Amino acid sequence: MGKSSKKKSFIFFIAIFALLTACSSNNTSTNKNAETENHSNAGVEEKGKTLRLGYINSTGNKDKDKPAVSGAEGWALNKGFLQEELKKIGITNIEYFSFPNGPNLNEAMASGEIDVGILGDTPALLARSSGQKTRLIGFANIFQDIWLVTNKKNGVSSLEELKGKTVATSNGSYMFRYLTGLLEENNLLEDVKIVHLLPPEAAAALERGDIQAYAFPTYMGPKHVKLGFPLLHQASKTTPHLTGTSVTIASEKFLEQNPEFLSVWTDTRERAVKDLKEHQEEFYQYVAEVTKQDLDVVKESLPLNNIREENFPKEGLELLEGTKKFLVKQGLIKKDFAIKDWMLKDQ
Repeated sequence: MGKSSKKKSFIFFIAIFALLTACSSNNTSTNKNAETENHSNAGVEEKGKTLRLGYINSTGNKDKDKPAVSGAEGWALNKGFLQEELKKIGITNIEYFSFPNGPNLNEAMASGEIDVGILGDTPALLARSSGQKTRLIGFANIFQDIWLVTNKKNGVSSLEELKGKTVATSNGSYMFRYLTGLLEENNLLEDVKIVHLLPPEAAAALERGDIQAYAFPTYMGPKHVKLGFPLLHQASKTTPHLTGTSVTIASEKFLEQNPEFLSVWTDTRERAVKDLKEHQEEFYQYVAEVTKQDLDVVKESLPLNNIREENFPKEGLELLEGTKKFLVKQGLIKKDFAIKDWMLKDQ
């Protein structure tokens, strides 16, 4: 395939990707990919308002009694900090919605099925740029890593060997931004075919030889390296600027209806960060339990330094701005916007 054909193929891929993203802002459809869980108040629903919280669960694993929410947000729920403070402002119940990928969460947010979402920066930015009425209320974690692995039998040993090959990751995810950015920086973007594949499906595709490499997110990356899939590249080691961030967004409607929510969320999250750093082993055991991952995999996926007390850490904002600029350059964000206008800080 010649350079011009490959460039056209990539442009076509970008066009389809953008179309799918735009479709996720159509608020007339119901998201079929969400798994609804209601574990609030030990299964006893009280009279009052309900917070509908969406999050990404790329592993597909979960504890039957607890939502697979990790980080400070999960710890605040596990310890009851958030439930305690929400009750004071009339929110007495929490419903949890898990999604396999960011665009699926965006679709649910656009259709009014969830109020708050925790997801990767790339899908959150794409949704905002397409007109979704959300506000950025903080960062769950920063420097979120990505592991690019190859297959066990006939894998490649260098990025250059991916030329002419097929690689995969989840469309619209923070891994997608990493993968396209990595290929571009190595002058391979027009020579490598990128296809969409969710993390739980990747191992089988690698073993069959359908793809030569896969960009895994947290948990799934260290897990597959541990299973013997050779590591080709890790974002945090040599390209930290291509790591992602996990952000928290809320619908403008929900924030307008619950003006005290932002203050409660911000203060409770800060309390949870301080507490989990004082109880590190207990925290990691909790995350391992709810995600059904080995403890060493959890510790590699969630360095505590990446979970900051401040809602808007400088490094997180810098990474977010870099991701936005890349998406604008690639034509995925058609209408640019200022991050500061999207942010909503507690006064």
